[in-house]
Amino acid sequence: MSSSARFKKEDWLGLGAGLLAEEGPAALTIERLTAAARRTKGSFYHHFADRDAFLRALMERWRVQAIDVAGARYAQDTSPKAWRKLLREGPFEIDFRFEREVRRLAASEPIVRAMLHEIDQSRIHGLACVLTQMRPDIDDPHAFAAIQYATVVGLQWLIDDPHDPRIAAICRTGNRLFGIDEPDAE
Repeated sequence: MSSSARFKKEDWLGLGAGLLAEEGPAALTIERLTAAARRTKGSFYHHFADRDAFLRALMERWRVQAIDVAGARYAQDTSPKAWRKLLREGPFEIDFRFEREVRRLAASEPIVRAMLHEIDQSRIHGLACVLTQMRPDIDDPHAFAAIQYATVVGLQWLIDDPHDPRIAAICRTGNRLFGIDEPDAE
């Protein structure tokens, strides 16, 4: 983007998400954001009343991606085969670095902590709904979903490299444990 092109609200949010993922919570100062954008504070304040407003917008942007967009994929094809595929692939489509840094940011920012809690609970609830349909053998789909989700969150802290050679074995094991293997593999 040339320096004369207008920096839109979405540009600020995309920049903030990228800086958070790359540099961590310390990167989300107005000074760091404006320096990275090569824009003035006035440009930032044109879109956000203050840093808290920016954080709210950043978390809302993530909520839409993590809940609305991801959830819509389950509504597009409600077959068990499609849902198993989404359950197998979905966790590896998540930006682990971003989500890990959101969790770090939540430790000191109540706005982020509240939205993180909402997103976590919504994801667990959605997963429990899918499991209710796919796995009638599970006595407590919500508890099962919480454990499955906690596994994904834990992996976000353990695996940094998307080419980590352990990923394939972890996937196979997780798919067996959570009953989302390919039907031919069962």
